[in-house]
Formats: sequence, structure tokens, C-alpha cells
Amino acid sequence: MNEFKGIFKDELNNFVNFKKTNGFYYNQSIIYKLKSFDKYTIKIGLKEKKLNKEIVLNFINCYNDKKSSTRSNYISVIRQFSIYLNNINISAFTIPEKYYGEKRNFKPYIYSKDEIKKIFIAINECYLKKYPKKQEQIKLIFLLLVKTGMRINEVLLIKRNNVDYMDKTILIENTKNGCDRLIIVNEEMINKLYEYEKKYNNKYEYFFENGYKKVYSVGCIYSIFRKLLFKAKIMHLESGPRIHDFRHTFCVNSFKQAIDNGLDLNYFFPVLSAYVGHKDLTSTYKYLHLTCEIFDDIRNKLNTINNIEKEIYYEEL
Repeated sequence: MNEFKGIFKDELNNFVNFKKTNGFYYNQSIIYKLKSFDKYTIKIGLKEKKLNKEIVLNFINCYNDKKSSTRSNYISVIRQFSIYLNNINISAFTIPEKYYGEKRNFKPYIYSKDEIKKIFIAINECYLKKYPKKQEQIKLIFLLLVKTGMRINEVLLIKRNNVDYMDKTILIENTKNGCDRLIIVNEEMINKLYEYEKKYNNKYEYFFENGYKKVYSVGCIYSIFRKLLFKAKIMHLESGPRIHDFRHTFCVNSFKQAIDNGLDLNYFFPVLSAYVGHKDLTSTYKYLHLTCEIFDDIRNKLNTINNIEKEIYYEEL
């Protein structure tokens, strides 16, 4: 059934199917944003299959009063749809990759070691202990977020056959930037995954499937995450913490560890960039700036490094 009713109803439906077919996780939150755009085209009486700059930006400006992360999500979704339209020869203005309209001062939330410890204590003590398998799944999901810096979608879409226990690697397919990559994990982590699969999960396609043989949605995990924060007595504000902040924390701590150990950053940059799946070194370089902001001792060690970017758009990472 076509969920859209405006002039782009067929294109929107095909766009969603295209993304899902190519391994992208298009949940109801993203569908809702596309529906909002569909309703907007009906509201303004759009009769021609063409998106000019004015139409796109006027739609985005409808969300100026929303929090920055919400507005950024609308921008991202419409930008991807515009790219799709251009690829099928329909003229559409594409929002610049790092466009946010008004300048934002958003900074990612960096978890302390104590906060991470409290979150795992909360997993052990919250309502999940009534459901042993689900509790183990949530524990492993958050362990992977903390220890690998993977995006939450990447963790939820891990296929069981892509976990190599001998090589201690996890193959991540069709990532945000359209490529596959290998995640190397330590022996402790790979043993935990092995024990979980041996006990619960030897017949599912995906590693983290619920009782209905479906992967958990991001919304479901986020709902659990909010309960864990409450249990751990960690205050949640607009600025965080968010699930994605585990990725920011991983990158910052990786830089700190590398610098503390005296590693040559010229070699470390491309390794970290490839590991976390950044499309270029610029995205990784931004974390060096953030690391210097957080740790005074790191700033002093790197006081000879110049040209660290001052304008940082962390939501793109």
C-alpha cells in the first residue's frame, strides 16, 4: 500500500524500498519525516515533479523551532531524497552536506568511565533481569557500542554469519557511507558473543533478533536506554547523553590512548578513520580537536599542532 499521496508519492515509495533493499534501516521515524514532506507538497499545491531551492528550504524552515537534532534529521532525510530524485533524472535541489542553517554550538556528550559503569550496573539491576535473553542482548549491544564505536544501526544489523570467532572480527555490511568494513574486537568481547550465540542464538540470521525473529528497532533500544539512564541517575538533556555519544566517546578515548602511548598520529589517523567507517580523514580529525578541549594534558602535548578545525558539525560523524 502506498503510504504517500502527493505528487512524489511513487518516488517516495520507491525511495524507501530502494533504501531498504540496499540494507539501510528505514524505520517509522524516517517514514514519518517523509510523510511530513509529502503532506507539505500537497499543502503548497505542488503540481510539477521538480524541487527547487525555495521549496526545500521552506520545508526545512518549518522545523526551526524544533531542537537541533530533530531539525538535522529532517535535513538529512530530505537531502537523501533529493539525491535519489536527481539519480532518476528528476531535478531537485540538494541541501549541502554540512548545511544547518543557523550556526549551532552543539557539542557531543562524552561519557565518563563512572557513567558507563553505572549504565551496565543498571542493565544488570533493571526490569530486564526478568528476561534473561533480552538482558544479555542489551548488555552485548551496549558493550559493542562502547568498545567499538559502531553506530547503533550497524550493531543491530550484525548478521550471525558475519561474526568470525577465529579472526575476532565482525563484518559490517552496507554502512552509512555505502561500504563494508571489518571490526576487530578483543578476545573478551568475542568470547561473550560466542557464549551468547551458543546459548541462545544458533538459528537466527541476525545476531540480535527478538522473539518474533526481527531485529530490534532503534526506537526500542532508545526507549530502553532512557530507562537505563534513569536507573543510573544520569540526567538526560537536549545536549545528551544519546546513544550516538558512545561513538563520540570511543573516538575521543582512542585519541587519548594513542597520544598517551606516544603513537605517531600520522599513522593512527587513517587506522581510526577506517575502523569507525568515516568517509574521509576530515571527519576523524574533528575528534582530535574535541580531545584537546576535554583533556588539558593532551592539549599541552599537542600544542605544536596547528589548523585544527574550529567549526565542528558533530552530527555528521
